[in-house]
Amino acid sequence: MRRFLITLLACASGLAAAFAFGFTAELLRPCTGEGLSCSMTKVLGFIYTPVFSAIALICFMVAVFWKGARALNVALLVPLVPLLLLVAGLKYSDISVREFHEIRERDIQEILQIAVPIILTMIVPWAVLRRFANWLEPAKVTGISFSGGVR
Repeated sequence: MRRFLITLLACASGLAAAFAFGFTAELLRPCTGEGLSCSMTKVLGFIYTPVFSAIALICFMVAVFWKGARALNVALLVPLVPLLLLVAGLKYSDISVREFHEIRERDIQEILQIAVPIILTMIVPWAVLRRFANWLEPAKVTGISFSGGVR
């Protein structure tokens, strides 16, 4: 039960950090482009962030209950690598044909409102779970500890 609650709280903190970043990014760098484009970017970020948070929750639950700390690294990479490849492929093909000073406001808003919050929903829970990995260990287990070392 303790593992479940810690993992749930870690993923909830990742979701909260992602929404806080999106809100702060909107305050510090408001969208100045077309109104529909700005609102669609916000909507996509608002939809995709909880979806990837749920995927991260499932991956981290499996990692915490199945293998331990080493599995946390794999659980982070399972949803993160395909997302980064997709974002890099889509944005690089779009941005690479222009000079750096010609990057559109829409590209920056998509990165700030969609990509970074999704990455935060995976990085923050991973960091919290790695930090509190010793709390996730059952007290009676001997042998290899959750942090990967031998006791």
